[in-house]
Amino acid sequence: MSYPTPVSPSLFRMERGAGGDSCFEYTGVCRMSSYLDIFDFSILQLILYVALWAIIGGLPGFYMFYSRNHNPRMGARLGMITGIGLGVMFAGMESLEPEEIFNNALFLWLWAIVLSFFIPRGTYNQTASIRQSVADLAYGMLLPTFLIVMAIVVIPMIWNVLFAFRPITLRNLQSVDLFSLDDLSLDNFDRVINARRGRFWYLLRISLFYTFVGSLIAIVMGLIAALIVKDKFPGRGVYRGILLFPYIAPVVAVALIWQQMLNARLGFVNELIADAGGTRTDFLTTQGWALAAVIAFQAWRYFPFAFLFILARIQAMPEELYEAAQVDGAVPSQRLLYITLPQLRSVFGTLFLLRFIWTFNKFEDIFLLNGGAANTEVLPVQIYNWLFARKNIGASSAVALIMAAVLLLLVGIYFKWFLVEEE
Repeated sequence: MSYPTPVSPSLFRMERGAGGDSCFEYTGVCRMSSYLDIFDFSILQLILYVALWAIIGGLPGFYMFYSRNHNPRMGARLGMITGIGLGVMFAGMESLEPEEIFNNALFLWLWAIVLSFFIPRGTYNQTASIRQSVADLAYGMLLPTFLIVMAIVVIPMIWNVLFAFRPITLRNLQSVDLFSLDDLSLDNFDRVINARRGRFWYLLRISLFYTFVGSLIAIVMGLIAALIVKDKFPGRGVYRGILLFPYIAPVVAVALIWQQMLNARLGFVNELIADAGGTRTDFLTTQGWALAAVIAFQAWRYFPFAFLFILARIQAMPEELYEAAQVDGAVPSQRLLYITLPQLRSVFGTLFLLRFIWTFNKFEDIFLLNGGAANTEVLPVQIYNWLFARKNIGASSAVALIMAAVLLLLVGIYFKWFLVEEE
């Protein structure tokens, strides 16, 4: 029996077959290729392709003109035109692969470096305003980060949105044209929302309740901890370090500790309950108790984050305020209510917003504790179940898109009516 000779990715060659399909020479298997002639591109393919070559050309154009004291925005425009022209020229080739695109981009960038040595220095800094100069510097420093974020965040988000409207499963993923817009529908949303007699809405309520209560308790615990350590006492530095342990410890380790601690037979908590004459309870799998347990875990694990924020703001408060209050005869509770808490309003708002967003998207905490048992399943856990248990990529993407819409709505409400800006 003969085996095919291994072929490196650089040897992949696609030939036009019947019906516009492409065949890999080394296998003889025909499939739709992502790299077609530019006239065969879908709208999405064309947009991404033009954007790619605009970036490839515009980036060196910007820096080349900036380094030679010319208008960098003009250099970026010329580079974008050059890049798009180069991309269109190479799109007619029989083989258009990532390796070729990278080689052509590298050639363009090296050519830009060589040209920069022959371009005479300009007088742009003499004609540009201070505002333009600052903006150009800001663009030059932010462009690399912007491109990285586009590559690893924005483009995957666009694909997630497309997947939410397409019938894609793990079984047919390899044969799916990722850039196609032909089979868009709302079937995934209908399947998700109407599955198991509308359980989705129950999971949404549980997710919002878990997120709201857990975030609120974490902030309150952080406030109490910050008030305790704000004044000097022996061992304060060590105590502050101990308070950070829940946040810096690996989530797998602390989840295992909580599982053992709440175990019905051998757990420390149940031992105390049994010694007091109570009934042992498996807190992570018992209805009602399970939700309270995962909320308590979430609040305990993330209160150090609130603690750091609040403590930093308390230490920045003017001591004159407290000294004047003491002179006026204010007791500690009055100083807390009328000086400390009002100064912390903006910090509380920012903390709650951040913790709400992060907790609403949290997957590993509940999954590691009890896997969503006893009606503690939240939407991130449902995304996991749709993707790996039911092998349905489209449905899991639909849940993720609904979560993003809910967060967008709630964040918009917060910024509209509840945002507190520090004076």
